[in-house]
Amino acid sequence: MAIPAAPTAPLAAAAWEALLGPEGEYAASASYAAVIQAFGPVEPYVTIQAAEERHIDALTRQLQRLGVTPPPNPYLGTVAAPTSLAAAAQAWADGEVANVALYDKLVAQAAGDQGLTRVFTNLRRASAEMHLPAFQAAAAAGGTLSAAQMTELGLH
Repeated sequence: MAIPAAPTAPLAAAAWEALLGPEGEYAASASYAAVIQAFGPVEPYVTIQAAEERHIDALTRQLQRLGVTPPPNPYLGTVAAPTSLAAAAQAWADGEVANVALYDKLVAQAAGDQGLTRVFTNLRRASAEMHLPAFQAAAAAGGTLSAAQMTELGLH
């Protein structure tokens, strides 16, 4: 898997990292897709993978606004699912913690650009307040969540 070099302009480089970095949205989407491929359409992976696609769209729009055309997702088909749903839930909970830390850093780098700051802040909030609790709950429940649990977490 070859990830193209990031643009040199600071704002575009920050958006690029959010999209293509190892803790970024492309990697997360590919990870959830791998779980769905291995274990079927189970929650919270299906719902959160759909959310990651919306996050990708938001970052793609920001990159295009900054004059950069992002490549297709280089992680798709290269990420292996963990051996169990319980392991997947814990791994993706850890991944969401890393994603929040990434956005903490990137929000500071985007200072002065309202659009990019808003997108980074929204994506950080989604990771911290929606995705992380969902994966923590899934890990505690053996790897998946029921429809009722998804509703309780505000994901349905």
